[in-house]
Amino acid sequence: MRAIALLALAGCASAAGPAVNPTQAQWDDGLRRLEALRATFPKSAYTQPVTVDFREPYTRRRFEGRGAVGVDPGRAMRMILVGPAGEPALDVWVTRDAWRMSVPAIHLVRRGGRDAPDGMPIGFFRSWFIDPLGGHLLAIGRHDDLVVRDGEGGTLDVSDVALAPRTSAHVRRRKARATERFAFAMGKDGGTASYVSESTGLAALVKLGPVQSEPPDPQAFEDPGDPRSEAERGDERGARGAKPFEDGR
Repeated sequence: MRAIALLALAGCASAAGPAVNPTQAQWDDGLRRLEALRATFPKSAYTQPVTVDFREPYTRRRFEGRGAVGVDPGRAMRMILVGPAGEPALDVWVTRDAWRMSVPAIHLVRRGGRDAPDGMPIGFFRSWFIDPLGGHLLAIGRHDDLVVRDGEGGTLDVSDVALAPRTSAHVRRRKARATERFAFAMGKDGGTASYVSESTGLAALVKLGPVQSEPPDPQAFEDPGDPRSEAERGDERGARGAKPFEDGR
């Protein structure tokens, strides 16, 4: 099975880094490290305070939003941010099969299904929050990187894995022509993450507070918009290729 995976995914593995022909012990160790990394993520619904510092690639503006992210592992996530003056700034809802992103200040709403335009970090949200580093192990890189195929057809190159005292890793995700990079370091007191889209330059720094003891309201994970009314306004066209945070009016 290891040989079949290496042959079938030679292109993906070479894009993430040269693969090796692992021994059974190396393969078993890779599986163990991947499962141990996944096991550090919460298994029940949770909420965390969040601060996100965006660098928008087209205007080169920076923007900081504060709010919270709620996650129902395996099902959905929702992140709502407000700007410095307390005005609504960003509302992101993502499930395995659908997503919606709203920027109220510029009357922008984008939504889609399993796929998203380059530069919108929907795959990142799914790979970090909904199904953390999910998929199946394809190969072992030359530097012990874990090459994983996720549920959306993306290839994750997971490197620099650490489990104690804080869980951390660097991830490069490739799908078609798009490449995203994110890194995270998490502990009981929260943590930090960084994200960049190589194809668009969209970048973000994320600070997360400790997991809250009060579980999120299940209603938060329902679709926050009416797809029919958004379609009537024509906002859904952005799901087919708009630039991230572009004014869609």
